[in-house]
Amino acid sequence: MDQPEITVTMPAYNRADLITRAIESVQSQTMSSWELVIVDDGSTDDTLAIAREYASSDPRIKVFQNEHNMGIGKTRNHALSRSTGRFITPLDSDDWYDNSRLEHMLAAADEHSADLLGDDLLVIRDGDDLPSATLSELCGEPLLETLVIDMAGLLRRLGFERDGIAIGLTKPLIRRQFLLDHGIQYDTTLQVVEDYWMLADCVAAGARFVMIPEARYYYRLHSAHTTSTANADKDVVSTRRRLEAFLATDVAAKDPAAAAHARYQVRRMEFLSSYSAFTKSIKAGHVHKAAWHMARHPAVAGELVARLPLALERRRRARRGDTFAFDPLSGGHRSRRVPASVAKRAK
Repeated sequence: MDQPEITVTMPAYNRADLITRAIESVQSQTMSSWELVIVDDGSTDDTLAIAREYASSDPRIKVFQNEHNMGIGKTRNHALSRSTGRFITPLDSDDWYDNSRLEHMLAAADEHSADLLGDDLLVIRDGDDLPSATLSELCGEPLLETLVIDMAGLLRRLGFERDGIAIGLTKPLIRRQFLLDHGIQYDTTLQVVEDYWMLADCVAAGARFVMIPEARYYYRLHSAHTTSTANADKDVVSTRRRLEAFLATDVAAKDPAAAAHARYQVRRMEFLSSYSAFTKSIKAGHVHKAAWHMARHPAVAGELVARLPLALERRRRARRGDTFAFDPLSGGHRSRRVPASVAKRAK
């Protein structure tokens, strides 16, 4: 078979109930020059059997299996290593595509000479029939025009307190040769946000990152994906580590705007670590320990007061049976505008 234009990579773990729709959304694409690389990460249900059944009748589908459960980063890298397309793009096994997505993405990537080509997401809550909104709308930065995202713009949109669209949740088209030329893979030391840092590594290496105002990816939002189940402390620690590593690079030295954002985010991560310790002390009834944290970082008290209305609203929604009350997208997130002195040069 000739080299496919696009490889769709699909990590899969215990998605027997949902993977059929994901696979068939690739098969129904209006363009035919694609391959689908599925890597099963040690599923204990019928996920692997379902994937193999589709592969048996469609040679464009390739199925591989990890020897044991290895986690999302290593599974994504396994899929990358099996890919042969000119471009690579991810599809999570619980999501699906509009049938014209790949054709539109490929045309836009070539039109804009993009190494990374991102689009918006149609966010649909589990149990709903229709999307509730697009990702960019939920994040307070509606994607209305084509954007070129530089390193400063990427760092401004970092994390769960981002200023703008959650870049790390997007599912871009990536030029495979660019990854090979620069030796870029997913960071397997991260337990969270590996998607974001893959993009950051590409942009730092000089990738042209373009986002288009289209939404043809259906992103399934599960009630289990909440701030109460996510490990926010690990997110803060890993994010700070990656930011500090970036600040030590020549790229940061040559890009004052990006470096300013990184330094601001490091300070924010340091503060969030203190805030987490402060609130844990309060919840545990350790008044003296909480007072000690507040004495060291007086701003933690103000942070608690600022967050309280949203926290109370989420609890009210949860008591009324809203299983998405604590979700950072449908439950709301506390967007934090970075200081104007930092933000003014970011795209």
